[in-house]
Amino acid sequence: MDINEKFSTLVEDDELLHQPSSELKWRESYYFNWADLKNKISGFSTIGIVPHENRREFVFLLFLEDRNEVYYKEPPLQEYDSDINSMLRDKKLSYTLVKPFKKWKIVYKSRKLKLDITFETRFPTYNFGKDSSKSWHQHFESSGVITGKLIRKDGEIINITGFGQRDKSWGFRDWHQFDKWYAGHFQFKDWSCAFRKDYIENRIDLSGQTSNKKGNIPLSNLEIKTLNDSDQFKSPLTTTYNFADASDIEYKIKAERFGKNSFIRFVRSFPGGYTELFEQMAVIKDLKTGEIGVGMMEHLRTFKTE
Repeated sequence: MDINEKFSTLVEDDELLHQPSSELKWRESYYFNWADLKNKISGFSTIGIVPHENRREFVFLLFLEDRNEVYYKEPPLQEYDSDINSMLRDKKLSYTLVKPFKKWKIVYKSRKLKLDITFETRFPTYNFGKDSSKSWHQHFESSGVITGKLIRKDGEIINITGFGQRDKSWGFRDWHQFDKWYAGHFQFKDWSCAFRKDYIENRIDLSGQTSNKKGNIPLSNLEIKTLNDSDQFKSPLTTTYNFADASDIEYKIKAERFGKNSFIRFVRSFPGGYTELFEQMAVIKDLKTGEIGVGMMEHLRTFKTE
């Protein structure tokens, strides 16, 4: 594949829904995460559309000091509609595109709380490139500023400010083909990083970048060391990342969960085994400068039972 074709320029239509291929597990998804370090509020959400399986996926996780708010639903998809205003919402969760690649609104409502936040892109959107992972055909990400409000049932209002990450991907999606993968987002005042490292059979694929106001620089290498918790799942507790970008700048980052329960474990079964995915909002430390930031660490593991 020509390198220019792989990293083709994104256009506004890429923010909208794409025509599905014939692959059964073809999926298009939108994802956002957010973290307010001062208020110790973090979370993430995704809406996925799987037209050939006639369903959508609504996921929302909000991690608070006193409790977690968890919402997961797979409503049937009676008919595929290319209108994101109808496809990216249900009675509890909605995404609204305000300006392509620049601004989105996320609203979640339950009996106990309402979260209303705005995501505004702060650095240039990065195109991971066509088929950069076996998890998608196309994928792009951007770092952003999060502002909004959390309104509790008792009327308490908490103003939210912080950083977050968004991504969008479309194409064939099947987790069990991977031995494992790691993904992460690091958000600091003047720069960010997003990556994905896949392990499949004897192959390792790394994609991602560091970003700032001047642009994006692809990663050239990444080494990962994880310390697991002593809980029943041996969930990832802290992770240290040593990496460099294409400009030969080296980084050393440590990620640690926001709180004891600021993570979720997703399990998907397949014939002969299962995968488990841990997604965790984290406090991020630049071990070279001492700067504290926020972000996300993600780990997928595959277990074969046959």
